[in-house]
Amino acid sequence: MVRRITAVALLLLLAAGVPMGFAAGPAQKAAAAPKGEIVAQRGDLKLTAAEVRAMLNAADPAVRAKAEADPAALAAFVRDRLIDEAMLAEAKAQGWDKKPDVLRRIAAARDAIIVQAYAASLVPADPKFPTDEPVNETYEANKAKFMLPRQYHIAQIAIFVPKDAKPNADAAARKKADEVRAEAVRPTADFEALAKKYSQDKVTAEKGGDAGWIREDALVPAIRDAIAGTSDGSVSAVIHLPDGYHIVQLLGVKAAGPAPLEMVRPQIVAALKQARTQQFVSTHIGEMLKAQPIELNEIDLARQVNATH
Repeated sequence: MVRRITAVALLLLLAAGVPMGFAAGPAQKAAAAPKGEIVAQRGDLKLTAAEVRAMLNAADPAVRAKAEADPAALAAFVRDRLIDEAMLAEAKAQGWDKKPDVLRRIAAARDAIIVQAYAASLVPADPKFPTDEPVNETYEANKAKFMLPRQYHIAQIAIFVPKDAKPNADAAARKKADEVRAEAVRPTADFEALAKKYSQDKVTAEKGGDAGWIREDALVPAIRDAIAGTSDGSVSAVIHLPDGYHIVQLLGVKAAGPAPLEMVRPQIVAALKQARTQQFVSTHIGEMLKAQPIELNEIDLARQVNATH
């Protein structure tokens, strides 16, 4: 049992360092107007909520779980996808998809995918694997690796300033923010009502300014500094950010600690399944080599290969 957990712990460490990957999908259909509400856009490339959901469903389970639990991670997921698609369009426009070296690497990647798919087919189906027992054991043995940073529950009132705004427009926005902040700090103030009335951030304004729980490392530094060490219900000074002026109310704080099991369960399940796959593939390779060993002379191999330089 100890040996199994150790192997899984190694897999989890490796998985944590793997960058987010994205399968080809909805974002490549930018030429056609997507159906549904657009949630991200870069020029003519647009993504709807349904397309982002399809991308998440095709992503690695650990990546999907993180994006679903953390708005900042989800935003990074979508930004990375849009950047990938933009880079792909530029590369194709310049003929990189037809270069001999690139075509060779595409063929190699294709072969690797075939091998991976075949290797997965060697694993007997077991819909009950893993059961709760190994999942719980792995979680307890690796709890220190599943730490969440401090989290803040905040609400905001945003007064936006266009990037090309003239000085007098910026000054007017600042004056408005100061006035709203003065209202917000009154003893009888209703921050939720003020946010609905004044905030120009439509998404949070509809919820009374509530921006939800945000990890400390995902907060804009200026906002993090403004609320750090304050008590629940406190209202910040006016914060100047690139998009305008913000007034933030602290609604709650969660101390740093281990992520709950349900949040990391997909990552643990994926690691256990990967370990099981590796076990079956290793056994299969051993049987292949036993039936027909590989024959080579290492010294002569190196001499002849190096002679081809």
